[in-house]
Amino acid sequence: MPLWIRWMFVVVMAILAGAVVRQECGDSIAKGFEVKTLPIPSKDSTPLFQEEIINKDQNLPFIHVCSLVELAGGELGALWYGGPYEYCHDNCIYYSSLNKGSWTPPRAIMTPEKIERDLGRPIRCLGNPLLLVNRNGSMRLLFVTIAMGRWSGAQINTCLSKDGGVSWSQVERLTLSPLCNFSELVRNRPLPLLTVATETAPSGDSWCVPLYQELIGKFPELLWLKETGDGALVQKSRIAGGCATLQPSLVPLDKERAVALLRDWTQAKRIFISRTKDGGITWTDPIATSLPNPDAGISGIRLSDGNLIIAYNDSVILREKLSLAFSDDSGASWKNIFQLEHDPDACSSYPFLMRTSDGLIHMVYTHDGDDIKMLTINESWITAQVVGMEKRPQ
Repeated sequence: MPLWIRWMFVVVMAILAGAVVRQECGDSIAKGFEVKTLPIPSKDSTPLFQEEIINKDQNLPFIHVCSLVELAGGELGALWYGGPYEYCHDNCIYYSSLNKGSWTPPRAIMTPEKIERDLGRPIRCLGNPLLLVNRNGSMRLLFVTIAMGRWSGAQINTCLSKDGGVSWSQVERLTLSPLCNFSELVRNRPLPLLTVATETAPSGDSWCVPLYQELIGKFPELLWLKETGDGALVQKSRIAGGCATLQPSLVPLDKERAVALLRDWTQAKRIFISRTKDGGITWTDPIATSLPNPDAGISGIRLSDGNLIIAYNDSVILREKLSLAFSDDSGASWKNIFQLEHDPDACSSYPFLMRTSDGLIHMVYTHDGDDIKMLTINESWITAQVVGMEKRPQ
């Protein structure tokens, strides 16, 4: 078969795969975002700003894409992947928890040997781990693997732990498309959903997990996942806007409304934003914000007063700058309030923001390729930065 026919077949399959992506999450998964009431800080509370390195003594040459999760007891957990280099077969997924003020030594919770044994097939490498902590204390791990090529050939896998991550169930590959079940990756903070019980899917934790696809172009997507007791029910949908944005960071405003902040893959070199008013079923076409983006990961969250902050690389070229920006109009406009990193000899990338039940805001990111840095702040510190910015001469 001529090569051009093979490529034409791949393109047609990709288009068809996109066409069958459902734009509705369905009653079997959820009805709206679960937006928790956030603790309002006292007006006289002291601003808090703390920095630390999570993996001080790990000594791996390559560390990438860290994420955070609040555990059942209120403690923090962090996970990332690392090893000799990005596409190395020997890379593992590592996990550490914050115990009595100190991070436990990182331990490998997922290895290529376990994945290959469970799936019954070889892999080239793994990446992009996320944890979902359910109300019953179980932990669902999501991560990607590739068998050949690069990330455009990635597939999403999952397994479950019922003992705090000590042991894990058999790894299973998620089927998200009947035609082209590859080029799917997870990245960014998952959102809990309001659940709806049906005969086929009894009441269980439900999640909206940001996805993206890299086949042919770049596509922002969502994974709708519902725990069923004996596994997980999954569907996916696509955020509107063509094939030039990816890695959505979802920020719920209320049960039905949310914004998706999007990494840019165009010459615009800007962070894009899309909106939903129906719980994520439909989305507006993304529009460019004023914030620059050098085709790099971003992360945003909502504050107790409804305002937003975003962590991003404040450049159109490199990732040497990492900053925080603030919006008081649901993302219509942004103001840079603080620069966390500006080292021309180091890369600071893939920020991951989350807020814990005590009201503190935490952010992790990869620094200089082999360190996981964590920032802990409170809303009083953010207010101080916004006020200080407003007082600066224009």
